Amino acid sequence: MKFNSKILILVAPILCAACATTSQNKINQSLQHYVGQSPDQVRQQLNLTQFGYKVSEAPIQTPDKLSYTILRKMPIPMGTPNLGTSITMGAPIPTPSNGSLNIDMKCQIDFILRDNRVESIQYIGKAC
Repeated sequence: MKFNSKILILVAPILCAACATTSQNKINQSLQHYVGQSPDQVRQQLNLTQFGYKVSEAPIQTPDKLSYTILRKMPIPMGTPNLGTSITMGAPIPTPSNGSLNIDMKCQIDFILRDNRVESIQYIGKAC
């Protein structure tokens, strides 16, 4: 049982990175068709909830970019504590009943504007 837990601890970050990369590629491909459009067209057509994101605030527009800040729930797997270790260190460590902890991760999607048209798209944050 200890061997399987150790493998899970080693493999979980790799799987999370692979899922994040796949998710980022999917959203990146989907947003590329906004290049060349006006910021008003992006605001009217863009629906980030279809990608599993929650928009945390209204988009912010400046003369050179249109920015969306989004939140995405990222499950962090929680292992079952080794009872022998937790007893020697003090009280047992409580773990959530579903075996994971959900954390809201932020991502900012910037539509870079030139002459009131989207020229490119940038992503800032780990949740994209």
